[in-house]
Amino acid sequence: MQIPRIQISQQYTKIGLSTTEGKLSIEQPKAELNLQQDNPKVSMETEKSNLEIDSTRAWSALGSSKLIEMRDLIAQSAFDISMQNIAEIAQNGDRMMEITNHSNAFADIARQNAFKDRPVQVTAEPSYDNVDINYAPSVIHSTVQDGKITFDPKLSSPRIQYEAGKLEAYVTQKNAISFSVVGGNWDASI
Repeated sequence: MQIPRIQISQQYTKIGLSTTEGKLSIEQPKAELNLQQDNPKVSMETEKSNLEIDSTRAWSALGSSKLIEMRDLIAQSAFDISMQNIAEIAQNGDRMMEITNHSNAFADIARQNAFKDRPVQVTAEPSYDNVDINYAPSVIHSTVQDGKITFDPKLSSPRIQYEAGKLEAYVTQKNAISFSVVGGNWDASI
């Protein structure tokens, strides 16, 4: 007699997973500095330089002076000559009064005065330094106004976007247990 056998087979559950990755995006807008610059300013003022050249004495020494200057030179020269004449007259008077002098004072004085030269000076004294030069250099006045830089920064917050990932679980195979009888017919009642 053949005894029937019971065969048991089991099937496990299979689970499938489907995932979608999360997404993170970050944007950082640039900051605005808003720079403003004031340039430095320089202002300058100059006074003109002054050059004075006086060549009056040089022209006078060359005999090419102005009429007024020539008149003054002649007047001064005439005054000097008259003072010399007064001094000579006084000296001659003293010589004529000397009784003890055996020479003829009158004849000697007449002889000296006959050939005496009394020049009138029409030109000034010649010199290497007859030209007067005066120079006043120019003066520069300057003012400086400093420049400056101002800025007003405007910062931007970062923009962050996050999209969460997904996880989906599903059953691809269900669990099961099956019983079967192998090896004949078996009919029994209990």
